[in-house]
Amino acid sequence: MRGQAGGPDPQGAGNPCALGIDAKYKYKAQKLDLDTGEVVPLAEGENVLLADPMENRIQRFILQSIVRSLLPKSRTNNCLRVRQGLQQIQVLKSVQHGTTSYSGLQTCGSVWQCPVCAAKISERRRVEVKAAMDAWKQQCGTVNLLTLTCPHQRTDDLRELLAKQAKALNYFWMDRKAKAVFFEMGNIGHIKATETTHGRLSPYDNGWHPHYHILMFDGSGVDLVRFDKPQMSSWHARLYLCWLNACKLAGLGAPSHDHGIKLDDGSRADKYISKWGLEDEITRGHTKKAITGETPFDLLRALQADPTDRQAAALFIEFATLFKGKRQLRWSKGLKARFAVEEKTDDQISEEKEDFAEVLGMLTIEQWRDVLAVEGRGVLLFIAARGGWFAVADYLKLIKGKGEKK
Repeated sequence: MRGQAGGPDPQGAGNPCALGIDAKYKYKAQKLDLDTGEVVPLAEGENVLLADPMENRIQRFILQSIVRSLLPKSRTNNCLRVRQGLQQIQVLKSVQHGTTSYSGLQTCGSVWQCPVCAAKISERRRVEVKAAMDAWKQQCGTVNLLTLTCPHQRTDDLRELLAKQAKALNYFWMDRKAKAVFFEMGNIGHIKATETTHGRLSPYDNGWHPHYHILMFDGSGVDLVRFDKPQMSSWHARLYLCWLNACKLAGLGAPSHDHGIKLDDGSRADKYISKWGLEDEITRGHTKKAITGETPFDLLRALQADPTDRQAAALFIEFATLFKGKRQLRWSKGLKARFAVEEKTDDQISEEKEDFAEVLGMLTIEQWRDVLAVEGRGVLLFIAARGGWFAVADYLKLIKGKGEKK
C-alpha cells in the first residue's frame, strides 16, 4: 500500500471508528423536500436527517451486495469487486466535491439494477439534460413537463403492461390532434424518462405503476406569454382526450382525467430535473425513495430491512429482467445533435473517473480481499473522504487477514 504524502489526521488516525469528526471536512447541511423529492439546503435552526453523500455511498454498496445475491449471474456480480485487467486498485478523491471513489475495478454500467452505477450514470445524464434545457432557454424557449399514466392493477403482468403502454405512447405521438397541440406550443422535441413503482404497500395494492415523464422543448416561434394558466389548461384537456384514445386503442382502458395526464409549466420541469440523478441521496425514477408506493430500489431497501421479504426479491428480479438493456432516457430525433450532446453509452459513463480527482492511495490484492471479506468497500471510501489515507491505513490494519483463505 502506498499513501499520499502528508501528516496524519489528528482526529482520524488511530481511530477508524471516529473518522466522521474530521475538522477539515466541510459539509453543507441538506434535507429532502417530500413534495418534490429535491435535496435542498437546510434552513437555520432546522434539525432533520442530513443527506451525507458518503453515507449514501455506503448504502448503495450495501444494496449492490443484495443485488448480487438476487442476480448472481449478472455483470453486477463483479461490479467494483474485480480488477479491470491488471490495473492497480486506486482510491480517488474529487477535488470539487470531496467525495471518494475507486478506479482500476470492473463496472457493470447497469442503470436499472446496480445502485452504484445507477447513481453515477443518472447524474451524468442529468447534467446532459440540464445543459440542453439551459441552452434552449437562452434561445428564448421554454421546457414544460408532461406526465402520462395508464390504468393499472395488481393482476397486471409488467411485461404486458409495458408493451401496451409503449403502443399507447406511439398512438399518442401519431395523433393528429396531439400534433396540433404540440405545433401550437412551438415544440421542437422532447426527452422521455420511464419510471416504475409498485403499490404493494398501499391499501389497494394496485401492482406495478409504470409511467412517463416527458420534458417538452417548447416555445419555438411562439410568444411565451401564451403559456399562461388558462392556455395550459386548454392544452391539458385536449391532450388528455388524445391520451385517453391512445390507451383505449392499446387495450389499457381509460385513464382518469385527474391522474392520467399532467401538463406542468417550466418551473415544475426545472424542479424535476434538479432532483433527477442527484448524487447525494435520490437518483430519479427507479432509484429514488418513493413518497407513495415503492421504487425498484425501495424493494432492495425492504430486503435490507427484512431479508425474508420474498415478494420484494421476486418483484426486483422481475423489474431488473424486463428493463435490462433499455435506455434510461430517450431523446427525440435530432435533439441531441441540436444541443451538441455527445453520444455516450452507460458503460462508457460508468467507467469514467470523477473530474479533477486526486489519487489518495493504492490497495494491494491482499488488502482488497480483506475489504471484500468484511463488505467494507463503502466504509473504506467513507473513511478516506473523512479521515484521509492515514485513517484508511488504520482501517486496513483493523481488518487485516479477513480475506485470507482458510
